[in-house]
This record gives sequence, C-alpha cells and structure tokens, in this order.
Amino acid sequence: MLLLLVFLTGCPLAENYTDEEGPRYGGDHRIPAAGPEEAPSSLTVVTFNLSFAEHVTEAITAFKRSPLADADIIAMQEMDAPAVDRIARELGMTYVYYPASVQVDGGDFGNALLSRWPITADRKLHLPHDDPYHQRRRIAVIATVDVHGTPVELVSVHNSTPIVGLGGRLDQAEAIIDAVDASGPLRVIAGDFNTSDPGSQGQTVKLFSKRNFQWASEGVGDTVDSVIGGLPLDYVFSQGLPVLERGVDRRPAGSDHHPVWVRFAWPR
Repeated sequence: MLLLLVFLTGCPLAENYTDEEGPRYGGDHRIPAAGPEEAPSSLTVVTFNLSFAEHVTEAITAFKRSPLADADIIAMQEMDAPAVDRIARELGMTYVYYPASVQVDGGDFGNALLSRWPITADRKLHLPHDDPYHQRRRIAVIATVDVHGTPVELVSVHNSTPIVGLGGRLDQAEAIIDAVDASGPLRVIAGDFNTSDPGSQGQTVKLFSKRNFQWASEGVGDTVDSVIGGLPLDYVFSQGLPVLERGVDRRPAGSDHHPVWVRFAWPR
C-alpha cells in the first residue's frame, strides 16, 4: 500500500525517528548564580516555530530584545540540534531537543524546550496519525523544570498539517494532554497546532477547555504570515498559572511564524 502511495503521489516517504528514547540532545549553558536563587515573581513562556531552523541569527536577535528577552521557558519547533544548542548558548539556557524525522536536505526536524531553570526530566511523545502522503511522524517534547523547588510540566508541540484532518489533530492534542494528566498542578503546553482550516481553532480550544486547561494566549491574533493572509497557528495552554500579559512579537525573527509570549504570575 505504501509503495502504491509513493507511485501515485510521487512523494518520497519520510525517514522517521521511531525510537521512543531518542535521538536526544541536551546541554546546559546557564551561568552559575552568584548566590542562592530567589523564587520568581513571574514566569514568561515563549513558543516559536523557526521554519526549518534556517535563520538562527535573526531568531537570537529577537530573543535578546523585549519582550522575548524576559523568557524563562522557550518552546521551539522545526529545529535541528546545532540550531538549538547555538540559541541556548547565546541566551545562557539549558535545553533538551528530540528530532522527529529527517528533512529532504538531510537535516533533522523536531521540537525543543529551553529553560533558565534546571530541567530534571524529559521525554519524547510520538503523536498518532502520520502524514498520509509522506508518512511523516510528529512528536511532542515533554520536560519537567524545577522552578525554585516547584516542578512545572512543559510540552513543546508540533501537530500535523491539516492533511491529516481536524479529527487527527484533535487526537494528537488529546494524546499530549493524556501524557501529562497525572503530573503536577502546574502545566504549560505550547507550540504550533496547525489550526489553519476553518473551525479548527475553536475545536482545539474547546478540547483543552474540557480538559481544564486555560487558553493562556487567547486574543493574541494571527501568528503566521502566509500567501492567503494571517493564520492563528501557535498557542499556549496552561494549568495553575494565572496570566498577567500575553502577546505576539511581529517584528522580523527569521520565520513566517511570529513568537508568541505569555507572562504568568508565579503562585505564592
């Protein structure tokens, strides 16, 4: 059946990383604190799809200016290991990265989480419903960050394109929620949900709301520039963290996606 699909479509099948454990890349470029770290008053989360990790210098420039310079956590998509390590090194952050598949040009394609706080655990989650044409696999990267003794569960998401259908992408979102459902009370799920087709944003938000997640980035508007106009594709959902501010940095950052940021109040 797969050979017939390739013959009919002319699309080469993707090379997926099917191992549950990896490949995995990580590093810690944080500068040791001069004294004991204090509990934060807020926690800023950014999600950014860097579009095949092609313009890393522009992304670093964006991360070094306000409001992204305040980021404590960064969820990234369409990344490769060298790009993630370079950004983490420039920003003085620790990171974990898992590729999902290999691109046609031979570069890896996957998700990362970067943090100013220690990452104490991490894993890769394979999502259901591979791309029916290329059989490309999508994943989520899940990590636990220790914020001054309090664990926060984080997820970097990159759902499939609308080619798998709305039902398939909702299944992917539900698989992510199920994967963190038994974790601690503080959770943030952020990334590119590929909600470009009519009705998909509403259904995605409805699913998260039903599972007791807040749409933390509600109202930020379109996050992607495309030939058909602006599209709302990138989201932040949360539990247990009140939202103080949120927005989209629409200045050039090296991608057709714009970084989405949310500043949360840290619970006392």
